[in-house]
Amino acid sequence: MKPYIYLLIFTMFAFSCSNDDDGTSNNEPTLHGEWSLVNVSGGLAGIDDDFPVGLITWDFNLNTQELTVTNTNVELVIYDGLPTGTYDYAVMTSTGSDATIVINNVNYAVVSITSTSLVLDEGVAADGFLLTYTR
Repeated sequence: MKPYIYLLIFTMFAFSCSNDDDGTSNNEPTLHGEWSLVNVSGGLAGIDDDFPVGLITWDFNLNTQELTVTNTNVELVIYDGLPTGTYDYAVMTSTGSDATIVINNVNYAVVSITSTSLVLDEGVAADGFLLTYTR
């Protein structure tokens, strides 16, 4: 009789566990991680260039405050972001939730950020570019 009780307890224990760790995950948008540049628009010429996911990536490391850019684009375009390299960056916040990312002495205003989308404004109103990223 004991083996059946142990088997019953073991079975109940095994089936009561779940792999549902996502229930406690934080879906708060974060800059940390890899982003793929998918569109550049604006500038004096009024460009609107699309890029395939993975062609140009920006990988933000919040711990080291370093941005690693991998730009493998070989097409001739007016602007495709920063060249391949590692850059220091800083996130500046002003009143409210407005944020600016400073990379290579260039200010990028964070227009929007979600868990899957990031839009940076390099100063479209002043002939800069609007950069759209996805995860």
